[in-house]
Amino acid sequence: CIGWSNLVFFVTLLSSLLTVNDASFNDLGLSQLYMVSLHFQLDFPSQVFPLAHMQSELLAAFKSQEATPSELQRDVAASLTRIGWNHSFEYETP
Repeated sequence: CIGWSNLVFFVTLLSSLLTVNDASFNDLGLSQLYMVSLHFQLDFPSQVFPLAHMQSELLAAFKSQEATPSELQRDVAASLTRIGWNHSFEYETP
């Protein structure tokens, strides 16, 4: 999506959420917004995330979601185990 690399589009889209009642978001939605905030921080490090006032709530929702490893992640972990490489299967956000 071309919009993900365009700051104006990104800020406009996220700023529209400022008018929405925070209570209307469920944990899954907040968790998804946390991942959007990470993307925003990586692509636009000198900018303030439009929903920065919700950052702790977004992180809490993200941490509360049950991890669902992909088949690729399981395959890689199994391969690492077979070759004796010590690793952590699932990284947990601190």
